[in-house]
Amino acid sequence: MSPHEPAGLSADVLEEPATPGSSRGPARESAICAAALELLAEVGYDKMSMDAVASRARASKATIYRRWPGKRELVVHAIRCRGPQAVEPPDTGTLRGDIIATLRFAREGIGSEDVALLAGVLRAMRGAPELADTLRQQVLVDKRHVGATIVRRAIERGELGPNADPSVFHEVAPALMFFRVLVTGEPIDDEFFAHVADDVLIPLLACSSTRTTVPSARQETS
Repeated sequence: MSPHEPAGLSADVLEEPATPGSSRGPARESAICAAALELLAEVGYDKMSMDAVASRARASKATIYRRWPGKRELVVHAIRCRGPQAVEPPDTGTLRGDIIATLRFAREGIGSEDVALLAGVLRAMRGAPELADTLRQQVLVDKRHVGATIVRRAIERGELGPNADPSVFHEVAPALMFFRVLVTGEPIDDEFFAHVADDVLIPLLACSSTRTTVPSARQETS
């Protein structure tokens, strides 16, 4: 090993920068993100380090820091890239069809093999406020357009009233899926999707369509 090489990293880890058009850049980034998520699931956010990520991904720390200024940014990016990225929810022509198609699509990102990762992410959000704030903004809040699009289409078709609340989908659907994966361990299958659509989301959305201002506790007792 050359005296200029960082200790603990072999010569083949200290790769040369990828040339334009080379596939090594995306492959290296994918390996780094995979290493970060594996460590997040195994040891938690607090205990994972950029040194450990570099070692597992067989990449130099310089390579990692050229792309991400710290582990918060790396973890957020890795989580964003983990699941399927949908620009628009599927348009099936019906509210029920849109809900089920969207849940099927989301299933690819939260399969049973990701249970440890999901648990690690939730623990990280509870223990690291700065990470939680970033994840809520960049990962969770950015997904609100899915429910908004599904509800807008249903209103335009006349399936829901104009006051239907898109937050019903955003708040309820992920909670049901995460509970299924993390708590009950039951399959996320078409039977489950039909139950969520028919027994939960469509009734709640229909109820929100006709709901007026909810009275406050003071109004109810006066």
